[in-house]
Formats: sequence, C-alpha cells, structure tokens
Amino acid sequence: MKVRLRQSSSLNREVGELRVRLAAVDDEMRILRSDVREIRDALVSMKGGWKILASLVALSAALGGLAGRLADVVTAN
Repeated sequence: MKVRLRQSSSLNREVGELRVRLAAVDDEMRILRSDVREIRDALVSMKGGWKILASLVALSAALGGLAGRLADVVTAN
C-alpha cells in the first residue's frame, strides 16, 4: 500500500510540475502573439516605406563595394 501511495504522490507531483510548465508556456505564447501582432501592424502601416529602406540598404552596399574595389585598385598602383 505504501509503494502505491508513493507512486501516486510522485505522479501527482509530476502532474503538478507539468501544469506549472504549461501555464508558463501559455504566458509565453500570449506574449509572443502580442509581439507578432505589433510587428504585423508595423509592417502593414509602413506600406511602401520598406521598399525605400531596402533600396537604401542595397545602394549603400553597392557604394561600399565600389569604394572597397577602388581602394584596392588605388593601393595596388
């Protein structure tokens, strides 16, 4: 009888631990959903702004590469 009681209390403890972990996961999921909504709302409100930003990034990368190449050519001579 004592062995069964120990197994039962051990099982109850494990179930309790799992409930606590599940509650923590639920809280994290609520936070994650909120964050994703905020990101989505920001992207929707930007509309064409991201295209300008992407173009500026591409242009600066191209100019940086060109400047690096020019520096190699100048220092090689």
